[in-house]
Amino acid sequence: MLSAGTNERTDLGRMPKNFLASWLLLLLRNWQAHGYQLIQTLMMMGLGTVDPATVYRTLRQLESEGYITSAWDPQDSGAARRMYSLTDAGEEYLQVWAKQLGQYQSVLNRFFELYTQNTDERTQNDNH
Repeated sequence: MLSAGTNERTDLGRMPKNFLASWLLLLLRNWQAHGYQLIQTLMMMGLGTVDPATVYRTLRQLESEGYITSAWDPQDSGAARRMYSLTDAGEEYLQVWAKQLGQYQSVLNRFFELYTQNTDERTQNDNH
C-alpha cells in the first residue's frame, strides 16, 4: 500500500486483526498447516511482513473460539509442529466474513468509480 503523497510502501502487516483471522481461515479451508507455513503463505499472497507473534496469537484466539483445531504433528527429525485445521464453525464464520468483505468491496468499488470520475473531470478542466 502506498502512503499518501509518496511512492513508499507501507507495512501491510498492520492489517486489522479480524482481517488476518479471515485470511488464516481461508488458508486453512484448503489444507492443514503449521504456523510458519501460514506466515509464509500470507507473505506470498502479498500481505507484506506479517508479525509471527500476531499470527500465533490470532491462531490461539481462533482455536479458543472453536473456529480451528490444532494437533501436534511429530516429525521424524526436529521438533513436533502444531498443525492447524478449520472446523465447521470456522467455515461458517469464513462465509460470514466473505459476505462482509464482498459488501466492503462494493463500497470500495463505488469509491474508486467516483474518484476516477472526479479525477477525469479535474484533468479535463485543467486542460481547458
